[in-house]
Amino acid sequence: MRTHLSTPLTNTQQSRTVGIIFASTLVSVMGVSLISPVLPTIQTAWDISASQASLLISAFTLPGVVLTPFIGLIADRVGRKRVLVPSLFLFGVSGIAVVFVGGFTTILGLRVVQGIAGSAIMSLTVTLLGDLFSGAQRSRLIGLNAAILAIGAAGYPLLGGSLALLSWAAPFVCFGLGIVVAVAGSAVLTEPESNETSSGLSYVANAVRAVPIWRALGLYAAVFGIFLILYGAQLTVIPFILDESYGFSSGTIGLLLGLPAVTMGVTSSQSSRLIHHLSPPRLITLGFVTYGIGMTFAALAHSVVVLAGALFLFGIGQGFAEPITDTALNTLAPDAFRGGIMSIRTSVLQFGTTVGPPVFVAVASSVGYANTLLIAGFIAFALGVAAFGFLTVSEVA
Repeated sequence: MRTHLSTPLTNTQQSRTVGIIFASTLVSVMGVSLISPVLPTIQTAWDISASQASLLISAFTLPGVVLTPFIGLIADRVGRKRVLVPSLFLFGVSGIAVVFVGGFTTILGLRVVQGIAGSAIMSLTVTLLGDLFSGAQRSRLIGLNAAILAIGAAGYPLLGGSLALLSWAAPFVCFGLGIVVAVAGSAVLTEPESNETSSGLSYVANAVRAVPIWRALGLYAAVFGIFLILYGAQLTVIPFILDESYGFSSGTIGLLLGLPAVTMGVTSSQSSRLIHHLSPPRLITLGFVTYGIGMTFAALAHSVVVLAGALFLFGIGQGFAEPITDTALNTLAPDAFRGGIMSIRTSVLQFGTTVGPPVFVAVASSVGYANTLLIAGFIAFALGVAAFGFLTVSEVA
């Protein structure tokens, strides 16, 4: 479909294009991470229940689970830039509009619109990296993109919580960044050429024939697990532990939640080198093994130093698993269907993001936060070891 350009990008054009893609990733991850810590303030300001306030997150994530594959199909048909730039603009406008509306139902409607746009952005950033780059450069850039996503997911809660001290609406002003990136993207991005003409059921049938289904399903399962752990364990359970067991302020909690981004960034930036030593499936399973060890240490920790070490392990696990999964899906996807394949990845990602917090909190309500991490750590470790062993036996056979 669209991995080739009629004229190759110059080094300057490559740098600007990558800058727009990375900025778009930072925009897309705002939707949940920036607003989550503001929910209590919004609850008070609008005199609503906690469950009603939480709808601001569900309204953002759920539409993307269903609609993102269709957005990918459209992007494969009409072009990445033609979908990405309007999505960035719509994301920014619908976010800022929240500041000026007078009803909570209207706010929820705007969040639905913003969620659809955010899902499109998140899907197309990785898709464009697959379109425009190849080999070790593609792996390195996807790794850096994953690191940026993790930094945003860890840093935005601190920013959102700080701005909420001014007003419940203040964090929503930050969504204006989407408009800025849209304007820059319209000037900088170049549309890769298209040779895909199939549509509807024909598109789906051709994609099914062209893509190794079982390998794709395995990678989608990994994506779900990665974001289930990221949003369920790291961004939900760990903050509760830091608050209840250590009595840390929201600022300190935000700083500690940024620790995984450090090791994630270092690890993911080396993904192109790691692939030379271990196959992508093995690296992904190694990521889940590391997740398991990190969650176990976090569950058993009796000091903040040990817990900080566990958070570093979270980052290493994500650095192994997330960028390698994205690279593997990009490589697996034929040119003509990359938008559709990567949009399904975003739908699965959004699903993991959506169900992670309630699943982990539901378990914690029965067994406690520490035991929840212990159970999740054992499952992740066992699955990772079993999958690694299976891959080893399969390769020997």
